[in-house]
Amino acid sequence: MDLNEIRGKIDSIDDKILELFIERMKLASDVAKYKAANNMVIFQGGREKAIIEDVCRKTPDDLKNSSKFLFYNIIDISKCSQVNEITPIDPLSYETVIKDCPAVAVQGIEGAYGHAAYKKLFNNGSVQFYASFKEVFEAVETGSADYGVIPIENSTAGEVTANMELLERHGVFITRTVDVECAHVLAAKKGVREEDIKTVFGHEQAIRQCSEYLDKNSGLTVIPYHNNAAAAKMVSENPSGALGCICSSECAKLHGLDIVHPNIASDPNNRTRFICISKQLEIYDSADTVSISLSIPNISGALYRLLTKFAVNGISMTKIQSKPLPTEFKQPDSEDFMFYIEFEGSIQQPVVRKLLKNFEQEQNYFRFHGNFSNISRKE
Repeated sequence: MDLNEIRGKIDSIDDKILELFIERMKLASDVAKYKAANNMVIFQGGREKAIIEDVCRKTPDDLKNSSKFLFYNIIDISKCSQVNEITPIDPLSYETVIKDCPAVAVQGIEGAYGHAAYKKLFNNGSVQFYASFKEVFEAVETGSADYGVIPIENSTAGEVTANMELLERHGVFITRTVDVECAHVLAAKKGVREEDIKTVFGHEQAIRQCSEYLDKNSGLTVIPYHNNAAAAKMVSENPSGALGCICSSECAKLHGLDIVHPNIASDPNNRTRFICISKQLEIYDSADTVSISLSIPNISGALYRLLTKFAVNGISMTKIQSKPLPTEFKQPDSEDFMFYIEFEGSIQQPVVRKLLKNFEQEQNYFRFHGNFSNISRKE
């Protein structure tokens, strides 16, 4: 046979496969109706295992993995269809407006980037400064503050891992996000020259974001500090003229410091994304992003099968981050891994609500973190 003949036979087989697939999906719909009528769950582990074992028995050795992969795909598509057909949409209670004149918890002091994020997020209210991000989460969780403002990722240094872990451990929801430009400068006391500086203080994230400048000036001693604004305040109050700090130009001005070197961030478009957290679930009309965390077993194909659920439902994922599941959430003898996921959508969409319900029922660990928008896109 020439190539055209071979392709013709493949096309004929594809037509038969499609015809049988359509027939199978109609039968899957009948299965869904039966399960609903008899109060049965969608996922039948024993049935799935039996199908895959039968497929492997009937397949030549060199195609076993491929056939297993194919039928897992068919089964997952079928399950998604069944979920969408019979899963009820449970009522979801949430607030739809931002609290008036709220108390907002921020880590650091006046002039910190968190303070800048607060001012972009709120037109009114009062700011409460805390020494650590853990205290911000606790203030919101206990009701001492209405909202909290937390940095979660930077365009240069990546995820703020500790804060993402705190998000899993505390009973809070994300209500909005905002991007803050982090145009770092090197600042020092009035009259101090760049060459006079021997020691530089800054938050560990800011230090990473300014790595190119600091590497070029290898003679500097770089010391992590819990907050850039606090570092600026400390330098302003210290009598030594050999100290410098990484901060914003506004922060340097606030604490009476000179900018001895502007724009020391490695990326001129360096930005940090902050989340606004609340104890109550709040979802506003503009919400277009859903955030969740879930676990999957540490076995071959598990991630692909997870992604199939998004693909079949036409949902676009915008972020996925893998990390070990926190110890307190691990099940005995489990090697599950956790994924933090953000995807486009609204809980007003039935397909999104049903997908979340499916995850809640099937995964060993599942958290819904919120439905929100990034207000920077609307600036």
